[in-house]
Amino acid sequence: MKLSIFCLFSPFFFLFSGFPVFAQQDTIDCVKVLDTEPYFVKHKTAEQDVMLKRDIEILKHCGNFDSIDNEFFKGSILGALMLDQVRLGKPATYRTLIEMLTVFRETASYKDFAEGMVLYRNLKKKKVSLEEWETDKELFVRMGFTVNDLEDFKVFLSKPEHIKLTYGEALTQYMAEIEAMSIDK
Repeated sequence: MKLSIFCLFSPFFFLFSGFPVFAQQDTIDCVKVLDTEPYFVKHKTAEQDVMLKRDIEILKHCGNFDSIDNEFFKGSILGALMLDQVRLGKPATYRTLIEMLTVFRETASYKDFAEGMVLYRNLKKKKVSLEEWETDKELFVRMGFTVNDLEDFKVFLSKPEHIKLTYGEALTQYMAEIEAMSIDK
């Protein structure tokens, strides 16, 4: 009986005894992987998908991207970017995405995007300040707020219960209110 239990579990023992060695392989050989197809190309992925995270890790490592570029590293965005490149006749590889993003990083559009991201990150954490509204509202203008939207948002911010929020928290609540009103109609 002991022998049959060993025979039954021995494949699992060897599988799992080799697993830590595989899992600890942190180095990415860009030369080997750049011309391969990312996992997300053929698989529907969720943001927490381990294989999507591996795709992103490869892109970041081999492309030398910075924190601003992280905004592009979401499954749906990567999929759209890759589809666009494939339609142009390029292969569905890590190299294709890295080359496309590297070229994009040199454009005025990217520089504008990067400035907007830095502004957003700073403003997201900043406490609401009606005294500094004229300066702070730049982000909301860049986000597409109209003059009327800006006035409505300022009125929203001036309420005593909102003055202690950060702009990020206030924007989330404001958008939730707008959505609730549109559902009620």
